[in-house]
Amino acid sequence: MPEIDFTMIMFNSFPEAMVLAWLSLSLLGMRPSFRQILLIGGGQTLVVMFLFLVLGKWTSIPFGVHTVIQVVTLSLLMYAIMRIPYKSSCLAALLGISIFSCIESWVMPLYIFVTGHSVTAFSNNWWLRMPYFILQMLIDIVVIFLIRWFNFGLPEGVDAGRNKKLLWLAALLLTQSLLINFFCWRYYLAYTDYFQAPIHLYFILINAIVPLITMIIIRQFMAFIRREAENKAQLGTLGHVEELLNTMRGQRHDFSHELQVIYGLLEVQEYQEARSYLKKSVEEVAATSELVKTDNLGVTALLYTKTGLAEARKINLHITVETSLQNSPLEARDINLILGNLIDNALEAADKLPVPERRVEVIIGQGLDGYVLEVKNYGPLIPSPMVASIFMPGFSTKGEGRGMGLYNVQKIVNKYSGNIHVISDNEGTCFRVVIPLGQSGNRRI
Repeated sequence: MPEIDFTMIMFNSFPEAMVLAWLSLSLLGMRPSFRQILLIGGGQTLVVMFLFLVLGKWTSIPFGVHTVIQVVTLSLLMYAIMRIPYKSSCLAALLGISIFSCIESWVMPLYIFVTGHSVTAFSNNWWLRMPYFILQMLIDIVVIFLIRWFNFGLPEGVDAGRNKKLLWLAALLLTQSLLINFFCWRYYLAYTDYFQAPIHLYFILINAIVPLITMIIIRQFMAFIRREAENKAQLGTLGHVEELLNTMRGQRHDFSHELQVIYGLLEVQEYQEARSYLKKSVEEVAATSELVKTDNLGVTALLYTKTGLAEARKINLHITVETSLQNSPLEARDINLILGNLIDNALEAADKLPVPERRVEVIIGQGLDGYVLEVKNYGPLIPSPMVASIFMPGFSTKGEGRGMGLYNVQKIVNKYSGNIHVISDNEGTCFRVVIPLGQSGNRRI
């Protein structure tokens, strides 16, 4: 292996760490800023400096220790800087380093075949090593853009680390990738002269095929997580639909009793009492009738569930549906994620007011600039300096483990090239999401 000095760390390990962080976060469907990638890469570079320039002067670092430390530090840095669940950052680090190692296993034989240089020659010569390093970085960046282009990463809002079995499987894939990479280096460093041409050809084929299989497994791995997330979302929608049906059955069951009560009040000429009784019943039925106009059963079910939550908390939730959702570019799951998060936040804000003042308004409409989803509450205002921070991952005034809802809303809005406006003044706090007409969220470069 080449000797690692300060120059190699700054001009090799530092950009390598940045690309690795970018690759890992892309697998989570995230689009980190350059500053965030710079911070993660810088943190990893400091660890590498300590390992090889300080600790390495005193003792030799066994094979694999550096990679284990790299996985841990990359996970911690992504967790701290991106404010994502630690298990998700750990899964991203395991899979990101696996893909990175597979690419390295391909690039080395390719570079040796094209240039004719030995591993020893280009490892110890800065000018020979630079083209090899640039080639590897370029392929890594191409892979990152392919992940984004083909939606290879996870959808927004998915906590990929919840299933511990997935973490163990990712760790096994990383182990396999590292062993392939290790044997590749050892073979080209010391054993190429010991084997005849057929053996050398077999090694090249195996070295090309096994990493390819690993990449395919990782791709299927991500597809499995996506399907699992979609199935959970569908189960949630079905749960809302079931709750809606049960409520409608209950209303139908109670309807005959309501008629009997009103008939009895009319018979005894208690007209005012009958009118008040009838008014309350009509208000409850009116809310259900308005929701049916969304012409999307999943969205209707979600709104009806939120209506029930608002009633239980004595909050007046008023929903206005002004347009059809059939031609909306938004997928039903994305509409539910946006509305669900915004309504939940509005209900929590309204909950802090006296009962008569608890009011939340929801509008689903269409304007000249596109489809509009608007949620307004009259609870405590959001201070102006805080408005820019509420969409950052992990930012919350409600305690530990909160603060991902608005971040996920922002990512969905970005996916459709939309925008979200926040107004918090004496007339209340309003979140207005606008999705341009004709936008599709299928690709996210």
